[in-house]
Amino acid sequence: MRVVPLLALILGASVLGAALPGGGVVAAGVAPQTIEVPPITACSDINKRKIVITRTSIGIQGAVTTKSWRTTQWATAVLDPMYRLSSSYRPTNLVPITWLGKVNPKGGYLLKREAADALSAMFAEAKVSKISLKILSAYRSYSSQAATFAKWVARSGLQMARKYSAVPGHSEHQLGTTVDLGSLTGVSWSNPKFPTSPTALWLEANAYKFGFVRSYPAGSANIALSCYGAEAWHWRYVGKDLAYEIVCSAQVPRIFLWNRQNGGDRVIGPACDLLTPPEGYVLPSPSPTPPASEAPSDSPSAPPPEVPSESPTDPPPA
Repeated sequence: MRVVPLLALILGASVLGAALPGGGVVAAGVAPQTIEVPPITACSDINKRKIVITRTSIGIQGAVTTKSWRTTQWATAVLDPMYRLSSSYRPTNLVPITWLGKVNPKGGYLLKREAADALSAMFAEAKVSKISLKILSAYRSYSSQAATFAKWVARSGLQMARKYSAVPGHSEHQLGTTVDLGSLTGVSWSNPKFPTSPTALWLEANAYKFGFVRSYPAGSANIALSCYGAEAWHWRYVGKDLAYEIVCSAQVPRIFLWNRQNGGDRVIGPACDLLTPPEGYVLPSPSPTPPASEAPSDSPSAPPPEVPSESPTDPPPA
């Protein structure tokens, strides 16, 4: 990977260390905890940290490896401008999938098998409801996220890029379980009207049934807690049970997963009765503490992003 030209692009595109608005650490309506959960760092504080660029790496000042850094912990990994994956992290069991949601050797995108199968089922159900989905972006490696981030810096400057794109290692796309989705025939994902389009509203009401959650919901309080601007196209697969609990809690996924990692109580939201629990759903028990012998492979290098990128092969017809 040619790092120096990429760094020169980013350095020339904007001033380093731009602060972003946002922050807050408490979600409204959260029930008291029987276990004291340490407060998560406020987005307003994280986004004041500088982006550190060297000849071989790009990183956020003070960032640390996420607690759920193992490839088996993809569902609960907290990834934000503070917590990251290593540059060597690569998901297991990746399979090719087409932009129309078909698992196929000729597909131009990659997803973990679990996420790909769930996405195919969701595409089929959406079609029954006359909603035509398409994939805009799926798995991104550390290096491909760097290229995406550089593109958005060049297009809109570092400050705006940080708001809608992740620095390498901090992107949920690196988990192999996250997709950016748009409409095949309706309003484009980049159109300001997309969040209220039939496609976005259908996803909002139904995606959790297939195990997907919206990582960056709208609303000033949610944006302050998720550390990124609202993205109606960005959907992360966490499995049906966890997706149901996240939507039921009415918390942003970042806050929910932080509480889960630290043994916090499950939050019961006011609209839980309106949701459909997964078949055979049972309340989970707290996750065991991982063995101390396992240590993450820590290594930042190169730069990344976080908004739908014009992807590899199989682009939709004009």
